[in-house]
Amino acid sequence: MKPLLLFVFLIFSISITNAGDLTGKPAPDFSAKDTEGKDITLSDFRGKVVLLDFWATWCVPCNEEFPYLVKFYESHQKDDFIILAVNIDNKEEHMDRFLRKCYAEYIPNAKFPVIYDKDKKIPPLFDLQSMPTTIFIDKKGVVRYIHTGFNDSRKKEFREELDTLLHEKG
Repeated sequence: MKPLLLFVFLIFSISITNAGDLTGKPAPDFSAKDTEGKDITLSDFRGKVVLLDFWATWCVPCNEEFPYLVKFYESHQKDDFIILAVNIDNKEEHMDRFLRKCYAEYIPNAKFPVIYDKDKKIPPLFDLQSMPTTIFIDKKGVVRYIHTGFNDSRKKEFREELDTLLHEKG
């Protein structure tokens, strides 16, 4: 039993260490098309707080996090804040089905850009180690907070971190 616990601890530690390497550094810029066909470039959102979320429909914590993000965005969409969600499913129809269901069940007017990254080019820019990974980027384009996984305690952290970043000067 002890070797298994050690293995889990090491994997968890590695993912925190690798993801944390970007904290305090400018976020790597990228361009892609969202599901509406609009061109998205991360640097276009300078001056806003960006929550960059990497998710997939096969990821159980992602299925819990995404509906929360819809509600979170709905309550903050009038602020200098945007969520960019990057989906890495192997099949676009899985993402489409999930999004239709999510928006129908929750808040249909709280849509934020979703990018389907079929070639998985964006995750390596952020040294993604696990799913979901949620990254807060400040108004200057600097990575400030990185979270891997999702549970109820993240909700409070997200609110507090967004509040901190919204009150900083851009």
